[in-house]
Amino acid sequence: MFNIALCDDNMKDLSNMTNLLNDYKNLQCDKTLIKYTAFQNALDLIAAMEIGEKYDVVLLDILMPFMTGMDAAKEIRVFNQDVKIIFFSSSTEFAVESYSVGAYYYALKPVWKEQLFILLDKVFSEIETQINKSILIKSKTGLTRIYLHRLEFAEVNVKTILYHMTDGLIIEGIGSMSELESLLLDDNCFIRPHRSYLINMSHINTLYPREIKMQSQSLVPMSKANYQT
Repeated sequence: MFNIALCDDNMKDLSNMTNLLNDYKNLQCDKTLIKYTAFQNALDLIAAMEIGEKYDVVLLDILMPFMTGMDAAKEIRVFNQDVKIIFFSSSTEFAVESYSVGAYYYALKPVWKEQLFILLDKVFSEIETQINKSILIKSKTGLTRIYLHRLEFAEVNVKTILYHMTDGLIIEGIGSMSELESLLLDDNCFIRPHRSYLINMSHINTLYPREIKMQSQSLVPMSKANYQT
């Protein structure tokens, strides 16, 4: 089942989106596949997530009172780095800033049925692929499976590989950078910014001249050559 959160302070827009989500839900063979919850302000959305409500996708308006959609997204990223955030706004003003919170998509209002349905098909397909995509790594205790959507970055020190997961767990593996590259670089989400690191671009927060801040606030060094390119 896919769980969606919808947040918009404009009742007309909120009603339109809920109607579209109902239409999308009714198109599915399994009507229980899609579940959604509507919020009229971002504070209620954040409160629900902080007490443990899990969403696969968050559809966010940006210009809202009390807390903007952009501020809400920044708050969400503190404790959830996997949820797909899709912004809907009447302005392009925040489109560039949306990359800093790892937004999946930035769309302009009004929202059209065909546009939303294509977008949801795409994001749900990618979520299913991400959930199933994994690698088996060698560790001192045997083989360990790592799901790539939860891998933030990996660092290599001689023959030890440290896999930094989005939940803060660090898994110690055995191997070399060449072995790590053969596992990860075929996946378009991973890049090598430094000779000792591979990172998941889905979890980048900010790019600096000589380092990259990940969404966990960890800093990964970037070689001068990579920054210049």
